[in-house]
Order: sequence, then structure tokens, then C-alpha cells
Amino acid sequence: MKKHLLIIVSALVSVLSLNLIAVTAAEPTVKNIYYDDVYSFSEGMSRVVKNGKYGFMDQTGNVAINLEYDYVRDFSDGFAAVSKGGTWYDEEGYVDGKWGFINSTGKVVVPIIYDKVCDFSESLAAVVKDGKLGFVDTTGKVVIPLTYDCSMYEEFYFNHGLAVVAAGDFEDPDIFVIDENGNTAFDFKYDYARLSGYSEGMLAVAVGGDWGIGGPYYWARSYNFGKYGFIDTNGNEIVAPVYDYASDFREGIAVVCKDGKWGAIDENGDVVVPIIYTDISFPSNGLLCVCNDEGKWGYVDYTGKVVADFKFDLCNTFREGYVTNSIDGKWGALDTTGKTVIPFKYYNLWNFSEGLVRVRMVEDGKWGYMDAGGNIAIDPVYQAATDFSDGVAIVVKDGKFGIISKTSIPYTATPTTSTVLVNGSPVAFDAYLINGNNYFKLRDLAYILSGTDKQFEVTWDDTLKAINLISGKPYTVSGGEMATGSKNTATAYPSAATVFINGVRVELTAYTINGFNYFKLRDLGKEFDFGVIWDGTAKTIRIDTSSSYSE
Repeated sequence: MKKHLLIIVSALVSVLSLNLIAVTAAEPTVKNIYYDDVYSFSEGMSRVVKNGKYGFMDQTGNVAINLEYDYVRDFSDGFAAVSKGGTWYDEEGYVDGKWGFINSTGKVVVPIIYDKVCDFSESLAAVVKDGKLGFVDTTGKVVIPLTYDCSMYEEFYFNHGLAVVAAGDFEDPDIFVIDENGNTAFDFKYDYARLSGYSEGMLAVAVGGDWGIGGPYYWARSYNFGKYGFIDTNGNEIVAPVYDYASDFREGIAVVCKDGKWGAIDENGDVVVPIIYTDISFPSNGLLCVCNDEGKWGYVDYTGKVVADFKFDLCNTFREGYVTNSIDGKWGALDTTGKTVIPFKYYNLWNFSEGLVRVRMVEDGKWGYMDAGGNIAIDPVYQAATDFSDGVAIVVKDGKFGIISKTSIPYTATPTTSTVLVNGSPVAFDAYLINGNNYFKLRDLAYILSGTDKQFEVTWDDTLKAINLISGKPYTVSGGEMATGSKNTATAYPSAATVFINGVRVELTAYTINGFNYFKLRDLGKEFDFGVIWDGTAKTIRIDTSSSYSE
């Protein structure tokens, strides 16, 4: 059975052939395009299905890549995994197809010959054929031979120039950490490593446990009853293996379990959230959702301080500086200080995405969108709706799929109060916090990074009406860089600016404030590969041009 992203009425949507409508919040117009299923946007593309064949449409509703595949995955880093020749089963899903990759123009860049592919990470993708795993680059060239062993349900990725691979006995494998040339990076002395690889420069490892194989509809390796710790990218032990479980690091924090209780440690191995809770979420936006002995959920920061009391029905994590949750079955939202920003009185709220949250006010009601102030931004008139992505969302109204744009919706931009360090030195940027993310003036960042290894030039193409960014080239001063802002709350509108990086069009989230374009810092860090680190304890943003970007 296919997994439909139109969650609310997926059963309705999947059995109807519905014509696509391109709409604004004010007045819909009908386009004569028909799909059996439509998925959320990713990198400006939406997966679409008709008569069992998959392809992609763009944000205007036009077919961008022909519907010729038996299954496709979302675009990630400019590439999408595509498959032919497989079969759908009710329990197992899509199996037995051959996989490859296409780029954003639809060109096949990795041949469709593999039994399994993982998404690209650091320009390399793991591929599997006849039970053997290796890595290909974005041209399809095999750069690390297919010599390692892999289950069809394991994921392998390069992070920080390293990947974890396994070889030998499937139920008792030898573990290796390899570099981008396929060479062993260091001697690995543990029984287990998380096969998906490093996160924030740390790798979860374990000793003393047993490998196992599980199902029921697929076979995958698991590791049980061991003690977990962490090593760095040189193989040095940073956290001794003493925990019953440890998550990956996120925002400088890892969740750990000991004797049935949960807490969190920092990158030095120090316990920062006491290991006293019955359950816990992954870190997000400087906070963790934790459960007490009575089964109620609350929120703590990375020092263990309780920010929101234990009164919530379930576990949900912060996004864009806000979290939705329910109290006695009624939904509302909090900010990161624990303040209620949307009253707990609604039938259902989903997570924030690009400043808006899906809301259904009453049972059997229609879906609309609300901002972080609790104001209705888009009227609740839809049978189903997805989160906003790249400025658009997919909705169902009167039996038709539609695309809603939010470019005319204003957002509140709050001056960033966090300290910003660039290569260790404080810099006073004119920056704003919008929807929980930091946005910087493009030319200011180019000016400050000029002369570093991650410098980039900014030009304007008047013919294409587009911003050109050129990596590795020093910035040309135009005047007005690093001008001090008013430090007052401002109104921001989603920017419609077209951006090219090194001649390739990219989709970047940007807002216009007082005539200037402000871009998400993490987006720029990812594109130009400089480190962006949030130190929640010190309330400091660190930009490091000597390191690579990491999620």
C-alpha cells in the first residue's frame, strides 16, 4: 500500500482521479491536469502518480519530469532516486525494482541497475547490487567498489568525509570506517557502530551486545543489549560505552538511556539533562520533550531546566521555534520559553512549517492554516492539506487537488539577539529570527566571508532578473554592507528572487525586509559548505569556515 502524504483524507485521495487546481488563498483557477496522487513538495518538485506511474510536477502544477517510473523518492541535494520493474504489495510496499538517480532536469545520472540506493550525502550515494554495497558519485561513476555487505533495509551515508560499512558474517559483521577513497580511516575496536554514520562529528559505538535479525516483512540487522558510547572522526573515544542506548548527536546533545531511564549528554560526555525520565524526544530548537512517571509530557532545555510543566498528552518536538501539543485532548502551541502562543482549544494542529501550522478547529471540520500568533492566515476550507514547503502547499477542495502559494502572507521578523562568532570573532550582523530560523543579509555574509576558503561573490543578472552567487570568488563591495539595522521588529515577506549558484538554479528560503533579501543562514552554510553551529547553552551562533556544513 502506498504511503500518502495527504494524511488527513488519504483514503479519499488515493481512490479518486482528481484534477489539479492552481490556487491562491483568494480565488482558485482550474488547470486540466489529472493525477491519482500528489505528494508534498521537496526542492521545488512534487511527486505525482497517474495510472500507477510516477513523475514530478513543479510549483505551477506543470509536469516537470514525465510519469514513467514505478516509484520515485523526493529530491534531495538536487537528485531523486527512481525505480523501474518493481511490484507493490500490501504489507511490504514496493519491492524488487531496479534503482538509479535523476537530476532536476529528469536526466538519468546514475543508471537504473541497482537493487537499492541511499540518497546522496557529500556527493556520494551508497548503492547495492547482488547483496554488495559500494558508492557512486553524482555522475554515476563507481568510486568505491561494491565489496561490502548490506541488508536491503540499512542506510549508509558519508558525513564529515567518513562512512561506516560492514563486511563478513551477516549476523556478526566486521565494521569499518572508510574515507571517500574507500580507505580505512582508523582501526575500529568496537563491536558495533551506527551504520548510518556520523552526526555532528560523533559516531555511536557499542560493545558487549549481540547482532540479531528482525522482520516481520523485511530482514534487517539489529544490535541488542550492548553498552553505547561515542568516538570522534579520528576514532578517539569521547564518551565511554556505558549507556544502554544512545541517539545520534543533534544540536550538540545526544539522548541516552541507563537502567530504563532517559536523559541527555553533551559532546564532552557530561550529563546535562538528568537521566530520570521514562521517555524522551530527540533534541530540537534547544529543547527536549520528556515524560514523567505519571505519563505526562513536559519540556526541558539543554541544562535540564523545566521550561513547560508536565501537563501534555503526548510527545512532540519544536519546529521553527514553536511546538504543537494537546492538553486533555485540546490542541494549542508554545514558544521556546514555554509561553502559550495558540490557545489549547482546537481539535487538531500539525507541526509548524514555514511559519504556518495546519489547523482543524472542530471535529469533522475543514483544514486551514494559522500563524504563530494564533491568527487564521488561510481560511479552513480544505478537505486535506499538506505542510508548506518551498512556499507552497498541496490541498484538496471540492474533490480537486490544489496548490496554495503564501508569497503575500506577512511574517514577523525579530532582530537576532544571539551572539554571532565568525571563526571565533564576534560580528554584529543585521540579522533576523523568522519562524525559528536565523536570516542574514546576503551581501553582509559575503562581505564577512570574503578572503576565507568559503568566500563567494554576489552579482545581479538583469536579463534573467536573478541573483548569481559564485563560490570561491572574493566579494566585490557595493556599499552599505554591515549597516546597522533598527533593532526593531519588522515585517517580512517571502522573497520571489531567483538564485543561481555557479550557474545552477537553486531553491533557497529567503525573505524581503525593507527592500533587502535575507537568506536562511543554514541554507547558505549548506550550499557553500561552511560550519553553522548553534550553542544553545551560550546562546551563540558559530560560523566556521574551516569546517564543513553538518545538519
